[in-house]
Amino acid sequence: MFNYIKFALYIILVFFLAIPKLAKFEINSDKYSAREKFSFLEKHAKRALSIVNIKLNIIGKEKIPKEPVLFVINHSSMLDSFILVSSVDRPIGCVIADVPIWKNMPIISHWTKLIRCVYINRSNTREGIKSIIEASENILDGHSMAIFPEGDLTWVKEPNALVSDFRAGALKIAYKAKCPIVPLVIKNSKDTYEGYQPVGKITSMPVEVEFLDPIYDHIDNPKLKSTILSDSIKNNMIKKIEEFRSRS
Repeated sequence: MFNYIKFALYIILVFFLAIPKLAKFEINSDKYSAREKFSFLEKHAKRALSIVNIKLNIIGKEKIPKEPVLFVINHSSMLDSFILVSSVDRPIGCVIADVPIWKNMPIISHWTKLIRCVYINRSNTREGIKSIIEASENILDGHSMAIFPEGDLTWVKEPNALVSDFRAGALKIAYKAKCPIVPLVIKNSKDTYEGYQPVGKITSMPVEVEFLDPIYDHIDNPKLKSTILSDSIKNNMIKKIEEFRSRS
């Protein structure tokens, strides 16, 4: 619990530090680059993990194309968003579930808008399509996006799975933007955070993150079903996690 207390106190401190920074960015948004806006979150995500001694071993970063991409990430810990922000090489917006806890959270909701996150309504197909279009337009505008296509924590959906089934429709973002998909495998984050609530136990441990080869199949073949592509990505992620476990 001591790790969690340290982590929580730091996040509270960052909330207060974020207020003047956020005001500056919102008042003069056009004067600041996406990198300048994102760097504040990146810096503090890395520090938050460092405080609880979660060290990242990042592999394959050189594989990320220079052009805007859609990052596709597996999701087994409440700390995965911190791991994601600490691992990528550029500003990103995330596709986030359109639920009140995220959309109405003070300060956080302003930051998500600032870095061009997109809320997606999973229960309303028409609204969901609008969100997919918005996310693809961000990419076409030069801003990479990220999704957790499982839609929830792996072990919440499928307790014994290494990676649970994807919501394949999320990959349509890359189809519409005609951009590469870069799978990002977080191999052992499940035990970093025990629980599914805002209060949980944080365990200090190394976490390995691997960027896989960029995928262009959907660009070469726009008729490729997103369900087939999502299964392929999921299976490759599982393979990487199994390889990691076999050598650990």
